[in-house]
Amino acid sequence: MTVTRIPLPAINKAIREVCFALEGKCHHSPSWSRMTEDNLWRELVACILGSRVRFEAAHSALERMERRRLFSESRRSTCFQKYEQDVMEALSEPETPDEPNRYPFFRVRSNQIRKAAERLYENGDTLRSFLEGSRDIREARRRLSLEVSGLGPKQASLFLRNIGYTAHVAVLDIHVLTYMNWVGLTEAPIKSVSTVRKYEALEDAFIEHAYSFGYPPDHFDLAVWVVMRVAKEEQKTWE
Repeated sequence: MTVTRIPLPAINKAIREVCFALEGKCHHSPSWSRMTEDNLWRELVACILGSRVRFEAAHSALERMERRRLFSESRRSTCFQKYEQDVMEALSEPETPDEPNRYPFFRVRSNQIRKAAERLYENGDTLRSFLEGSRDIREARRRLSLEVSGLGPKQASLFLRNIGYTAHVAVLDIHVLTYMNWVGLTEAPIKSVSTVRKYEALEDAFIEHAYSFGYPPDHFDLAVWVVMRVAKEEQKTWE
């Protein structure tokens, strides 16, 4: 467990307050069974774009793709090579005239998005049918991580949480992993988790911890993410 200059009781108190605020706002995930195929694909692409990239850059890239109608069936399901080129052009476009920074890794991500589209749509299948073919959350995550380009266990978990596939899932990003180390759920700091088996073991520990606070893991990990982004910046001022 890493020693932190920020008192853990203060961090946990802030997490409880965020959880309470989420409940007070009736925070509910959408129901994936009622989402359109276009919206399911948009959420999956958002998770591919969000890997190892700051939230603002990923969100801006997603909006540029949306303006170009790159989430529609006619674009994603035909001529995959042209689709990759169109996605790459959208990602490489500057964010704004005042902030001429384009999305990083735009070549890699456009290729991953193209391969994901090929896997899911080439034979007339859908992302919905892919999910319906999975028995439970863990099988769905394993299949997404193994079969869909650009998704590891964390991003697959984020996708499943965001579409409301289940509340019994944790998104173990760097902020949540840091929190787990600070509270003693891991013996040493972990920056990322590359294997599904290791991810599931860490997730079990986090979910048990979340329920000990009285909150479901999908609320609790979001609250941890919010609080830890601030706490880690505060920690830097002490170093």
